[in-house]
Amino acid sequence: MSDDPEDLAGSEAGSKEKQAAWAERIRLDMDYEWQREGPPEGFPALPPIPTGRYTDPDFFALERDRLWRRSWLLVGREEDFEGPGSFRCFERTGSPLVLVRGHDGELRAFFNTCQHRGAPVVRESCGTAKRLRCQYHSWTYDLDGTLLQVPDRRDFKELDESSRKLRPVRCESYAGWVFVNEDPEAVPLHDWLGSVANEWSPLRGESLRAHGTRCERIPANWKIVADAFLETYHVRTIHPQTVAQLLDHRGAAMGLFPHGHSRMVTPKWQRAIERQAQAAPPLPEIDGLDPLFAETNPAYSVFPNLITPLDTIGFPFIQFWPLDAETTEVEWTFYGPPSQSPEQDRAWQSYLTIFDAVMEEDFRNLAPMQRSVASGALDSIPLSYQERRIYHLHEEIDRVIGVERIPEPLRVAACLEPFWEAG
Repeated sequence: MSDDPEDLAGSEAGSKEKQAAWAERIRLDMDYEWQREGPPEGFPALPPIPTGRYTDPDFFALERDRLWRRSWLLVGREEDFEGPGSFRCFERTGSPLVLVRGHDGELRAFFNTCQHRGAPVVRESCGTAKRLRCQYHSWTYDLDGTLLQVPDRRDFKELDESSRKLRPVRCESYAGWVFVNEDPEAVPLHDWLGSVANEWSPLRGESLRAHGTRCERIPANWKIVADAFLETYHVRTIHPQTVAQLLDHRGAAMGLFPHGHSRMVTPKWQRAIERQAQAAPPLPEIDGLDPLFAETNPAYSVFPNLITPLDTIGFPFIQFWPLDAETTEVEWTFYGPPSQSPEQDRAWQSYLTIFDAVMEEDFRNLAPMQRSVASGALDSIPLSYQERRIYHLHEEIDRVIGVERIPEPLRVAACLEPFWEAG
């Protein structure tokens, strides 16, 4: 990238023009949503989703083996790994992984598995290490995974140390966020994000920092939890005194992207915009965002398990992690410009508390839904045009697992690809 001030100014101007053109297109989409009297011409009636997808243990096993271990998953931030030897473990997929910053500054991921007898090469959840040493027999590895030392080497005949490196895992970053993928053949992260990466670029993710993390265990299948964040159809019923006072769900403009990602931009009520404009901003806003970000709530779904409703001062990354077929751990971290004072720290904590209340409104609804679905009282789930992002998620689940592996009664028919936006 050029450091010439004129080149940088031209690049920024081009970015603003692209952002303005995107915002104008979204506004037109919202106008259409307000005025329409039914789904657009040619949009299909979505086939009902079999409820066995939320309860069947064999389907859950397919997800465990074929979905979570073959998807890009957010595991943290670049600044979580400061300095050579800084490491963190990650075991959300069931596989033991360790991410570590090398002596050369590169962040790498490996299976936390010694290539002798399979013991872990680090046992703490995070920390700093000069080398990675198995505590079973002290086989020792460099931070780049190279096998450095084998005690009693004389007793191993024909041991090829070069073939006993730690097994690597794909590890790539976007705008400071770190993702891993256990599939060595996975497409590069930026290509996989596609339009999402382009539309997130004005957020200047590299400059943002975490301001607090929450974690809640929900007795419901991870898809029942995720589905609740993919539509605004429920806003007036579940959030009458919170979200419904801020957003007008009738104008929600949605976009479907390749790889299962999607976007939903929901307009704010004019009275809410005016109220926010009159209030003194307690926190600094992200520079350079189009006014659309203040007038609406742009929310994105990144397949398979990341949801983020954006705002001008910052936003949460919400992730859904299955513990078993009927239990999900929901983890959410807020990101925004770095805090500059104790007053801003307190403002962030107040902001998180307000969002916690909204999350709790959703959570109270999910466990009863799981019980009902598991009871057999509901054979299938009929979805409306407003709920098409849910169907889009389920289509991609089948594509990643492989439709041929899924029992026919549990499959969903692929019908939304003609309505994808260009990646």
